[in-house]
Amino acid sequence: SPTGDLREAAANLFAMLRQIDQIASETGATTIAVSPIPEQGLGQAINDRLRRAAAPRA
Repeated sequence: SPTGDLREAAANLFAMLRQIDQIASETGATTIAVSPIPEQGLGQAINDRLRRAAAPRA
């Protein structure tokens, strides 16, 4: 979230990951950069989702 609000970031996470996935498939991009998220409270759930999204796919 531009304001650093973890609730807002979590609410936007899935939509943003879908957009990034679409852009990557169109452009051939293989990496994305994410600003650090604090590992506390809701930040733990956000980081977990980002780690799972970054995991190799079979």
